[in-house]
Amino acid sequence: GEVVGTVRDSHGLPFAKGTLVAPGTGDNAAAALGLGLRPGTPVLSLGTSGTVYTVSEHRPTDPTGTVAGFADARGDWLPLACTLNCTLAVDRVAALLGLDREAVESGGSVTLLPYLDGERTPNLPHASGVLHGLRHDTTAGQLLQAAYDGAVHALLGALDLVLDADADRGTPLLLIGGGARGTAWQQTVRRLSGRPVRIPQAKELVALGAAAQAAGVLTGEDPAAVARRWNTAAGPVLEAVERDRSTLDRITGVLSDAAPLLEREAETH
Repeated sequence: GEVVGTVRDSHGLPFAKGTLVAPGTGDNAAAALGLGLRPGTPVLSLGTSGTVYTVSEHRPTDPTGTVAGFADARGDWLPLACTLNCTLAVDRVAALLGLDREAVESGGSVTLLPYLDGERTPNLPHASGVLHGLRHDTTAGQLLQAAYDGAVHALLGALDLVLDADADRGTPLLLIGGGARGTAWQQTVRRLSGRPVRIPQAKELVALGAAAQAAGVLTGEDPAAVARRWNTAAGPVLEAVERDRSTLDRITGVLSDAAPLLEREAETH
C-alpha cells in the first residue's frame, strides 16, 4: 500500500509520502512466482541442495514431515521438499574419480547414495555416502552416473509426496537451478521421472519473482500473470522416455537395507 507521510525504516532511511511498498518472499516462493507457476506444475531445482515444489490451492498436509507447508507469494500454498545432497555432492564424486561432471556412462548395477553431508530427504541427518554393487567391470563413468541417479531418486521420491495423487504426469517437469543446464542432470531426471522435462531459458528467477511482485503493486495486476506475460517458463522441452523403474527399484532396495545401519551410525554421534 501507500506510505502516508514521511517514515523511517529500521536503518533510518526516509521514504517520501506516496512511496509504494511491495511485499517480499523467500527464494523458492520467488522463483515459483518468477515462473508464473500454475497449480499442479512440478518444479525441480538443482542447486547445492535440491528442492521440489508446486503451487497448490490446498493447504498441504504430510504426516511424514517430508513436505513443508509453505505459503507461496500470492495467496496459495507451496508444498516443498528439500534434499541436502545435490550438485555439490555429485561434483565431489566426479572430483574423487578425476572425471568431468558430464563424463557419465550407462550400464552396470552399482548403486551410490550420495549422502555426503547427512540427508534431509530421506531423514538421515548423520548419514554418510553408501556404495553398493561394485564389481571388477564397474567403470568410473558408471560410478558417476550412479551418483546422479542417487541424488535424483531422492528428489523424485519427494516429488511424489509434493504433488496431488491425481496430478497429470504428462505435465512437463520444470528443471531450474545451476544443474539444470547440465546434460547429465537433464537426462537423469528425464530417465528416472518418465516425464517430459522443460528447461526454462530465463535466468535469475528469484529476482524475476521479486520484480513481478513490484510490478503487481505498481499496476494492481496479479504478479503471477505478470510473470506469465513475460513468458519466463519458456524453454526447450525434452520429450518423455520410458521410466527406468529397474534403477529406481534397485536404489530403493539399497536404501531400505542401508537405512537401519545409517540410523545406528547416527546414535554414535
